[in-house]
Amino acid sequence: MKTWLLRCALGSLALSAPALAQDEGDDPYAYPDDAPSYDAAESYDGIRPKVDQTDDFRRVSEQEGDDGEDDFETLSSLDDPNLGVAMEFISGALFLDSPRGRAADTRLGLGVRATWEYGRILDNESLREALWADLRWTYGGTSDGTEFLQGKTNIHYFTIAPAYELKLGKSDFGFFGQLGGGIAYQASSITIDTVETKVSGIKPLFQYGVGFRGRPRITSSGNLRLAFRVEAMGFRRGYHNDFFLGGSLGTAF
Repeated sequence: MKTWLLRCALGSLALSAPALAQDEGDDPYAYPDDAPSYDAAESYDGIRPKVDQTDDFRRVSEQEGDDGEDDFETLSSLDDPNLGVAMEFISGALFLDSPRGRAADTRLGLGVRATWEYGRILDNESLREALWADLRWTYGGTSDGTEFLQGKTNIHYFTIAPAYELKLGKSDFGFFGQLGGGIAYQASSITIDTVETKVSGIKPLFQYGVGFRGRPRITSSGNLRLAFRVEAMGFRRGYHNDFFLGGSLGTAF
C-alpha cells in the first residue's frame, strides 16, 4: 500500500512540474535584431516638408501693415552709418579760353568743395552712394603785358553740380558723370604806368565733366574716410569754354 502511494505521489510531481513552469511566466519577448534606430531629424522631415527660407523673407518684405505702409525696413543705414559728407581741396591745370582766339592760357587752378551724398535719404540701396552733389569754388587767374602796360584777370567759379556714380562692385571706388550750374565772377584790371582801372562782372556758368572717385576707410573701425578724385571738368561761361584737369584730396564722414 505504501509503495503504491509513493508511486502516485512521484507521478503527480512529475506531471505538475511542466505545468508550474508554464504558469510561472511566458517566454521572454523576442526583440528583432535589425530594429531601425530612431532619428528625430528624419522623423521631423518625414512629417513636415522642408521650406525654403527665402520664401519667408519674401513674404515679410511684401506684407503690408494696417496703415498700408510696408513693414519691411531696410537696415542699410545701420550697416554703413556714414553721414555722406566730404571736404576736399582742389588743385590742377586750368585752361582759360583766350578771348583773342589763340591757344588757351594754362594756369594753376585751385579750389575747395563740399560733397553731400543725398542718395542716402532716398532709402534705396542702389542709389545710396551713387547720387551725390558738390558745392564748389574754383579759382584761376592770368596776367600779361609789359612794365608800362599790364592786364590781370582773376576768375572765380561757384557751382552746384549733382553727379551719378557707377560703383566698382561693392568697393569704395567708381566712375562718375557730373552736370551743374552756377556763376562765374571775373575781376580784371588794366594798369597803365601807375594808373589802374578795374572792371568786374558776373556771368552764368554751366559745369560738366567726368572723373574717378574713391572713399577708402582710414581705419578699420569708425567712419573717417580718405576722399579723393581725378577729374576732367569743363566750365562754360558765355562764349568762353574753360577746362580743368586735376584732382582733389580730403576727408569724408
